[in-house]
Amino acid sequence: MADPRPSGCRLWQTGGGDNARQGLFAGAVRLDLQSLRRLEARGAVQASVVFDTADRAFVADMAGGVQAFALRGRPLWRTQLEGSILATLAVDGAGARLFAGTTAGWVYSLRTPNGGALWRKAIPSKSDPRILSDLLYLPKQKVVVMSSWGGRFYALDAASGEPRYSWDAGLSPYAGAAADTGDRVYCLRAVRDEGVQFVRVTTDGKETILYRQAGSEKEAGRAMVAAAPVLNEARARVCFILNSGRESLLHAWSSETEAMLWSQRFSSAVRATPTILPDGGVLVADLAGYVHALAPDGTPRYRYASGCEYLLSGSVCDQTGTAYIGDPLGMVHCLSADGLGNPVFEAPRAIQARPSFDRLGNLYVASTDRQVYVFRNQTRL
Repeated sequence: MADPRPSGCRLWQTGGGDNARQGLFAGAVRLDLQSLRRLEARGAVQASVVFDTADRAFVADMAGGVQAFALRGRPLWRTQLEGSILATLAVDGAGARLFAGTTAGWVYSLRTPNGGALWRKAIPSKSDPRILSDLLYLPKQKVVVMSSWGGRFYALDAASGEPRYSWDAGLSPYAGAAADTGDRVYCLRAVRDEGVQFVRVTTDGKETILYRQAGSEKEAGRAMVAAAPVLNEARARVCFILNSGRESLLHAWSSETEAMLWSQRFSSAVRATPTILPDGGVLVADLAGYVHALAPDGTPRYRYASGCEYLLSGSVCDQTGTAYIGDPLGMVHCLSADGLGNPVFEAPRAIQARPSFDRLGNLYVASTDRQVYVFRNQTRL
């Protein structure tokens, strides 16, 4: 039987924390919203902040820069890459390196202590090489995974950048992949004339289609696949969002029985990756500006109205069930476990990246005004 204990991550080395992308911090957080620190970038920041074991925070921006900051905000180094950066970086803490993908189709490996380039590799593409999906580092295989708009996922050797294996990413791939602790990858792809497929890829590159959803005749210009899958290994399940026209479906799939546990329909499409709550419930932010909370069995708990016309990025949550999310108006919202929420901070421009926690529970909120806002955690961890 699956372990019902809550999961979570303390060291956030990829978008959403770890390779499961739960957005769940393994500790209690009480933020001092009056104590604010800023990390300055040279371009709009649309990628989440990630960290290494030395407490360096890595910020990637739309001007093509990757910067490192010390725990208290001191700038350490900046490296300029070719192309803008929308995809969240991935950190290999054991190897003291991080990986970045750009809109010019380049993947880079950088040294975390000084930003020096170890290698760079152009992703093969006959069409559009841009990399928009968050990167994923698989520690057992020592590969970095990403997709480009050329329509393929690639697993590159972390030491050399050479391709190990690749597989179909479908049409205009935006959603990142997730992986379990055995380095098995889970991803979504839209296939022309077939709809959407939920896929598992094993460490030898073999793929299995686990679920198919037929396409809709009224896609309304929305991406059928935008949010990454989210794993909850403690409960042996994977949650994923599939858009269909202006609606969306949240599916909970069992990795024990390899069957669907439940599905929940929303009246609006979803771009943001879901968040796993401490008890196994799920938070979903939609393109109508609402945050939906569901119980572990898929039963609706509450719906929070952000006051914004749409939400682009997912939320993050601590072990008390308190969640934080940013919106395109620049507002940061705090939601309690029972769904009571309100804006607690306003940035001058849009927030389009999922927030991040460092290992001390400080919250990092990236904005398109070229700033990352850092709110101090007052709880002793």
